[in-house]
Amino acid sequence: MRMSKRKSTKNLIIVIIAALLAVIAAGFMLIYMTDQREVSTESSAENTQVDSDEAQPLATLFFASDYQEQSFENSPADNLKEILSAAKDAGKTVETVIICGDYTNDEKLHDYQLSPDASINEIKNVIKNVCPQVKENDEIFVQGNHDRMSDLISESGLHEFDDFLVYVVNTQENFPWKQGVTRHAKEKIEKTSSDMKQCFDKLIADNEKRPVIIAGHVPLHFSGRTSSLHTTGDNMYSSLLFNEVNEAGKKLDIIYLFGHNHTKGWDCYMGGSCVYRQAGDEILIPDCRTGGRTTDRYSAERLNFTYMNAGYIGHYMNCSPDEVTAGTVDKYAVSDCALTGTVCEIYGDKIVLTRYSKDGEHPLGGEGCHNPYRDDSSIIDAEHYSHGTAGAVSIERGLLR
Repeated sequence: MRMSKRKSTKNLIIVIIAALLAVIAAGFMLIYMTDQREVSTESSAENTQVDSDEAQPLATLFFASDYQEQSFENSPADNLKEILSAAKDAGKTVETVIICGDYTNDEKLHDYQLSPDASINEIKNVIKNVCPQVKENDEIFVQGNHDRMSDLISESGLHEFDDFLVYVVNTQENFPWKQGVTRHAKEKIEKTSSDMKQCFDKLIADNEKRPVIIAGHVPLHFSGRTSSLHTTGDNMYSSLLFNEVNEAGKKLDIIYLFGHNHTKGWDCYMGGSCVYRQAGDEILIPDCRTGGRTTDRYSAERLNFTYMNAGYIGHYMNCSPDEVTAGTVDKYAVSDCALTGTVCEIYGDKIVLTRYSKDGEHPLGGEGCHNPYRDDSSIIDAEHYSHGTAGAVSIERGLLR
């Protein structure tokens, strides 16, 4: 059937109008989608900024110990500067510094006799130059066995910060060295353990969530210094502290820092100059029930907290220049004698620990071996030797224990 010209024209007009309406609708749709993409992009950028903010640590701390100098070694000020600079070059912005004792060094004067003031002020100057963002109130200085008490030494007990707590254990009155031969050592440590328990019980009752960093000088673990290889039973009564810390570690996130044992390789089985143990790992604790000046007995205990040396920034080997000249310094050769410090980054959900030497990131924990200076293999079996911790460690908050 043949269509009339008028009807054909009418149909063509309808088709054109429909096409125009479709184009207009498509245009509106394109504008809408563009607006939505802009909104989505703005929202995404906003979320990225939030995520970026959350990726920043709540607090960044630096740990180190044993700022001691030998005439034939580098200046400890240079060591500290190089280690802090390595951490800074890695993007770490340190805000708080904890130094775990022994600011001075003398072969004969090592029983709390030497003033630490000159060395502590030197440390402060290095920190100010490398990390000017660190405020004076954010520096903790623990007493070591060489150091006489001073106004620059931090007060024993709990120090509160916004995002963490520091519990200072000074050496002379809180946790002395040479415990096997020091008068009233056991009574002092019993008092310290009682004070710790009272403090930690209150933190637990208050549902404290901030990590607790215990900063001391003398370690808790068994070593050749505790044993018959030495003469003083160095940390004979450490079980008194360990028991309280380990019990509190079931409820609190605890990091225990120590120094002291870098000399003569006493910690070779634990990893030499770099000791690291985490919750669930084994630690050897001296058995003080033997009644003697020293003990070769210990118990293997499971940790409920993180345990590590802060990092040595002074000399590693406690040997004389004569031994270096005579070539007998080789007796001190150990698997790792690096000088290091540790950066601790506290986040809302985790804690990241990274060890640095002057050359950059360093293994957090070294491989264990026997002590080549005074062979302790007959006392400490190889099954207790450290397997090492190669790099930085990230620990979920609430799982330090």
